[in-house]
Amino acid sequence: MSALAASVAAPRRASYPHRRARARLVAPARASAETRAAGGSTEKKGKVFLIGAGPGGIDHVTVRALRLLRACDVVVHDDLGASDAALLDEAPRSAERVHVGKRGGDARSWTQPDIDNLLVSLCAKGKIVARLKGGCPSVFSRARSEMDALARNGFSYELVPGISSALAAPLRAGFPLTDAKVGKHFLVCSAHDPSSIDFAAFADVDTCVFLMAGRSMDAVCEGLARGAGKDGSTPAVVVRDACGDEEAVWRGTLSSIRSRIPKSEKLSPCVVVVGGVCALGDGYDDARGGDGEATLGRDVEPGSVAVSGDLDLDLADLDLARLDLDETAAGKGKVVESLRRMVQDRDARIKELEEELLVSKRAARMLRGRK
Repeated sequence: MSALAASVAAPRRASYPHRRARARLVAPARASAETRAAGGSTEKKGKVFLIGAGPGGIDHVTVRALRLLRACDVVVHDDLGASDAALLDEAPRSAERVHVGKRGGDARSWTQPDIDNLLVSLCAKGKIVARLKGGCPSVFSRARSEMDALARNGFSYELVPGISSALAAPLRAGFPLTDAKVGKHFLVCSAHDPSSIDFAAFADVDTCVFLMAGRSMDAVCEGLARGAGKDGSTPAVVVRDACGDEEAVWRGTLSSIRSRIPKSEKLSPCVVVVGGVCALGDGYDDARGGDGEATLGRDVEPGSVAVSGDLDLDLADLDLARLDLDETAAGKGKVVESLRRMVQDRDARIKELEEELLVSKRAARMLRGRK
């Protein structure tokens, strides 16, 4: 039996999903760039994927975002939502990481023209770039500047949706952004420069959402009260670092919300929501569990999800007992061939399970919840 076992090829080591994804995504992009090259030049041109990294953490990115991240040559990432270590670890080890986060008032921060030039330079070198942008590229991400720079220089780009904090923050506070009775419409605005906001436009809007409101909380509340005529009793919620490690939720009304937040608390980044839907989140902390964590799966660690036994070789299917009765070359050859087929099937199944396990790990983290 030992001689028989030795004659069966060992299972091939399954390839990593990001390598397969890389081959599938990189080749078409580079082939297309080469086709567009003038005069039949074989010069390779890169491509930039403007990817929404979500509000924070690897649990809140899309499957497509992960696939693209695993296929890139370079990762160019922002601060908010796009600098999570676990997320950046999904890129190939060989991929260069470039941090281009912008901090208000910090002279060392990257300027937008600098970022535009960087993307153009990387494309000129034939690189496939995963440009991770916090939230969604469609919401206050300055995506147009990067799109214009790439198009002006003849390079391809693709927009990949993500989860905006404007949508995620209300859910983390326990209420939907819209409701048939008290939230038929909403308006999202940047509060980075409150002096430029036309607060009168919010007068008839059920739900008012302000991003980047950490430093302008007082101006936003005053603007809604005076400029939009919102009543001081209108429910209000502030969510800091939605889906992140420093997530915190404060509840109150338009007139009281500022006093509910200790002056020592850091508010950046935060989302301010004002409207009747905010009251729907009252009691949510108790509903989700007194400690703020999901009870289901609390003890499940990433990678510990059990895999069903379909990877075990079912020797009964091979009827190996016949070996004692059938020692002919034909009999042994038949068993060897059966073993080889099973090994090939297991190889294919292992590749499928690799991707399924990745989903299980993300689900385990999500089920554990965050305070």
